[in-house]
Amino acid sequence: GPVGWNPMMGSLRYLSKSTYLLFLLAFEGCGGVKAASPWDFLREQLEAWPYTEDFAIEVGNATGRVFLYEHGNMTMDRKVMTASTSKWPMASMITALVADGTIDSLDDKPSKYLPWWTTDKKDRRSKVTLRMLLSFTSGFGGGAPGNKLIDQGHLGEDGPECMSHLNASYMKCAKEIYEKVKLVGEPGKVFSYNSYHLQLAGAIAVAASKMEIRKVIDKYLFKSFNMTSTDCMSGVENPQLAVCLLTTGNDYGNFLSRILTHSVIPKPLTDQMELDYTPVPVMPDGPTLFGHYSFGHFYECFDSNLGFTTSCKEARVHCDPGAFGYYPLIDRKHNYYMQVVVEEKGKYYNRSGIPEYLRVLVKPYVDIIMEGDDASYGDRSVLGKVTLEDVNYMQACYVNDPSCLYL
Repeated sequence: GPVGWNPMMGSLRYLSKSTYLLFLLAFEGCGGVKAASPWDFLREQLEAWPYTEDFAIEVGNATGRVFLYEHGNMTMDRKVMTASTSKWPMASMITALVADGTIDSLDDKPSKYLPWWTTDKKDRRSKVTLRMLLSFTSGFGGGAPGNKLIDQGHLGEDGPECMSHLNASYMKCAKEIYEKVKLVGEPGKVFSYNSYHLQLAGAIAVAASKMEIRKVIDKYLFKSFNMTSTDCMSGVENPQLAVCLLTTGNDYGNFLSRILTHSVIPKPLTDQMELDYTPVPVMPDGPTLFGHYSFGHFYECFDSNLGFTTSCKEARVHCDPGAFGYYPLIDRKHNYYMQVVVEEKGKYYNRSGIPEYLRVLVKPYVDIIMEGDDASYGDRSVLGKVTLEDVNYMQACYVNDPSCLYL
């Protein structure tokens, strides 16, 4: 039916909001049905969603979880591959070593901890800082969001072979990245979306903590953020940090909750994590796929032909979508987190681009509810963000039509 129409309410939609609420209260007071949850309308719409078989939607704020919807065979305990959705937790994990003083500063140079990193001012690598590595502005390697090879963690042409060897020495492989991967621009002034930055940042964490990478991950990610059912490539010696996490919705929700509430990383440091590190021209002017980049995640400006807009900046939404459709976000303006928990892989990989539209469609309803209003009264000016092209894309991908790749 039309936006705002609820078949359970019928003509009640046309009452004023205040009259409708009085009606509900009076009806309940006379022994009628219990007043509806503010989330019921959204739940009804999600039940009718036709393009994703198995998914979950969770919303939480400082008090904890406030909404959960599970669809099909997806549960919050099911282990799912995250691909690039690993980047935000891993960048946060390394920042946590700054929070507890193991690493002195985000602006430390790797040479402070890694004896093989140059201090020669004539070598551009000497200008790299931990902050640049965590914001993917170090210059190491190429790659852009949406590039499926990079997004799934496969190597570019310049990638050292050791990154494919999961039982290689993590530190020796990091040194190989440093030696073999070419800088594509001036450190701090160029953005590239790949797995190299976090591997090198992880080497700083290993050297500073004097712990092997598996123990760093266990202490500073799994335990600190209560991700106790999550693993990183089953604890191999040489994991690709940018894509390694096999997690659950519950665990990732725990991570989002702790980032939202600053319970692991203090607010001043979190604020540094959430800056825009890729303003024009670091990220060229023009359309954005997910937005500009912060530490291991996007400062969101979804599919914007106008580039990173003032409205995106003011919305203060941070997100980390992955190749298999997982889409977590934190909304600092409204003070909540939300995640679309999904895993579209294998024969259903073509559908992996669909869940981002669940994010686009669901979040406006969540905003309305979190502001204390009735979602069934949402107006198209707020909710109408999906185009005919988008619908055609979702349909093509759902039925595995080849045009899915080109729409």
